[in-house]
Amino acid sequence: MAVTSMSVGEIAELLEGRVEGDPSTEITSIEPIQSAQAGAIAFISNRKYIRQLATTAAGAVLVSDEVAALPRPEHVSLVILDDPYMGFAKLLTHWTHVERVVSGVSEQAFVAPDATLGADVNVMPFAYVGPGAVVGDRSDLHPGSYVGAGAKVGSDTTLGPNSVVHHGCEVGSRCHIYAGAVIGSDGFGFAPDLRTGLHYKIPQIGKAVIEDDVEIGANVTIDRAAMGETRVSQGTKIDNLVQMGHGSSLGRGCFVVSQAGISGTTQVGHGVTIAGQAGIAGHVKIGDGAAIGAKAGVHADVPPGGRMLGSPAMPGEVAKRSLAVIRKLPEMRRRLRDLDQRLKALESAD
Repeated sequence: MAVTSMSVGEIAELLEGRVEGDPSTEITSIEPIQSAQAGAIAFISNRKYIRQLATTAAGAVLVSDEVAALPRPEHVSLVILDDPYMGFAKLLTHWTHVERVVSGVSEQAFVAPDATLGADVNVMPFAYVGPGAVVGDRSDLHPGSYVGAGAKVGSDTTLGPNSVVHHGCEVGSRCHIYAGAVIGSDGFGFAPDLRTGLHYKIPQIGKAVIEDDVEIGANVTIDRAAMGETRVSQGTKIDNLVQMGHGSSLGRGCFVVSQAGISGTTQVGHGVTIAGQAGIAGHVKIGDGAAIGAKAGVHADVPPGGRMLGSPAMPGEVAKRSLAVIRKLPEMRRRLRDLDQRLKALESAD
C-alpha cells in the first residue's frame, strides 16, 4: 500500500542524503515549496524558488549543498542531496507505490485462441488480443486496448485505455502506452496519379517497433513504415499529441514534448530533446545530443549537440540575435523613414 508517513531520517536514508535539523520530524505529504504546509516535505531544484526556503511552512526540504547554506526557519529540516530533483522523483515513486493486483483475463475481454499470454497478465474488460499476438509476463491491458494480429508486447508493460498496437508491431518491456495512443497505423504514403490528378495509396507493409523502457503519451500516433520499420529506441519519453511519420526513428533517451511532429524517414539520434510544437521535415538527420526549440521548423540536418530555434530553424545564437533585431524593427522603421525624409529635404534644398 502507499506510504502515509516517514521521518526525515528515513527519507534521508532512502535517498542516500544527509540531514540538517531534526531527523525525527514526521512527514505526512509531499508538496510544492511555495504552498507546502506543516508536515510536508518539498524540494528546491530551480534557482527561482530558492527564496521560498526562508518562508516555507514545510517540515523539511530536499536541497543541494548550495541551498543548504542559506538561512531557513528553525522548524525546517533539510535533506541534502547531490540532485534534489532526482531525489524528489525517487521519493514520490516510493511514496505512491501500490502493489499490483492480478485479476487475470476478464470474461468481457477477447483473447484469440492462438494468442500467447505470459504469467500474471491482466486483460481488462473490452480489451482485445488478436490471433498470434504475444503479451509478456505481468503486463496490463486496460479496457478498450487493442493488440493486433501477430503483435508483440513485452513484460511489465501497460497499455492504457483505448490504446492500439496494430498488427505485426512490437512494444518492449517496462513500457507505458497511455490512453488513445496508436502504434502502427498506416504511414501517410501516396503516389500521385498523373492521369486522374488523384492520389494512389501505397501499401504500408512495414511495422513500428517500440524498445524497452519507453513512455508514449496520450493520443500519440506512430506510423508503421511503408517498408522496414519505424523505431523508438530504449528509454525515450514521448509526451501527449506527438506524431511520428513512417520510417522515422528516435534514438535512445530522447525527450519529445507535446505536439511535436517528426516527418517520415527522419532519423533522430540519441539523447535529443524536441520541444513543443517543433516540426522536423522528412529525410533529415538530427545528431546525438541536439536540442530543437519550441515551434522550430527544421528543414536540414542538425549536427550533434546543435541547438536550433526559429522557423526556419537556425543555430540558437543566430536565432537569438535575429529575435533581438526583430524586436527593434518598429523603431528601426521609424528611424529609416525619418532619415528618408531628411534626405529628401536635403536633395530639395540642393
